[in-house]
Amino acid sequence: MAKLLVIAEQRKGVLSEASMELCKAAKAIAAAMGAQPAAAAFYKDDSVANEVAKYIPEVFSVVDAKLENYTADGYAQAVKAVVESQDVAGVLIAHTYDGIDMVAKVAMTLGWGVVSNCNKIEVSGGKPVFTRSTYNGKIHEEKSVSTDKFVASIEKGAYDKEAAGGAGSVTAVSASIGDIRTSFKEFVEMAAGSVDITQAKVIVSGGRGTKEKDKYNDIIVNLAKKLGGEYAASRPVVDAGWTDAARQVGQSGKSVAPDLYLAAGISGAIQHVAGMKGSKCIVAINKDPEAPIFNIATYGIIGDLFEVIPAMMGEL
Repeated sequence: MAKLLVIAEQRKGVLSEASMELCKAAKAIAAAMGAQPAAAAFYKDDSVANEVAKYIPEVFSVVDAKLENYTADGYAQAVKAVVESQDVAGVLIAHTYDGIDMVAKVAMTLGWGVVSNCNKIEVSGGKPVFTRSTYNGKIHEEKSVSTDKFVASIEKGAYDKEAAGGAGSVTAVSASIGDIRTSFKEFVEMAAGSVDITQAKVIVSGGRGTKEKDKYNDIIVNLAKKLGGEYAASRPVVDAGWTDAARQVGQSGKSVAPDLYLAAGISGAIQHVAGMKGSKCIVAINKDPEAPIFNIATYGIIGDLFEVIPAMMGEL
């Protein structure tokens, strides 16, 4: 049976959450295609492959010191080795910083059609149909590839994360990793005290409607702490200097997909929505009933955030 292959993403030997989401996606898509879900893991040893095997039934492991850190050349060669050793119908890659680079390189190496930044893949007549956003999320387009096999990248948050607990098999694949034209220097860690909001499960985000820095801190930051989450902001808040640029959500900031995204005083400009539309549950608070944010909100509260949020805090 042909395989639908997830390319596992790791950093310092730690499997990414995006890869766990791909494992969930692969199981659903493979079932509709009449294929078998599988994954490929590349690292200096089998540790990443063994971790992926908790989420998917079959894993192919390429071990080489050159694969300790991601490079387009190294991973493309490893993918090709796995594909040549198996019957592979398609390749799924997370649409992350590494994945954006990898998806084109892998497609070119294999000579397969490619669709990037997908938020849904459905199967019609045994063939995958890819849905992706364009024009800053204003339009959803459906695409297909003209080749028999495909490479696709999937947005983080498009699918739920697969739960661990399986015991998949790990099969070694031999690969001769040749020249790599880039050299890895170092990981630049975040400064002490900074935060990666893309990993947060709960985000409270404030916009221009919070009026001023002190009010933003009093309303947004305190509610985020009360909920055990992180606080974030739209671009006007960051431009005004009320919070750090690392907490900006949107097209020119971070893309997030938490379990809960609470947007207070945010109108819902398409540039902001592009960065948070994958959130599982969106709660919007805005006194303007025509605010675009209500078009994507799971729950909408039409009211003054300076009255609504203190009431929430009181209940909490």
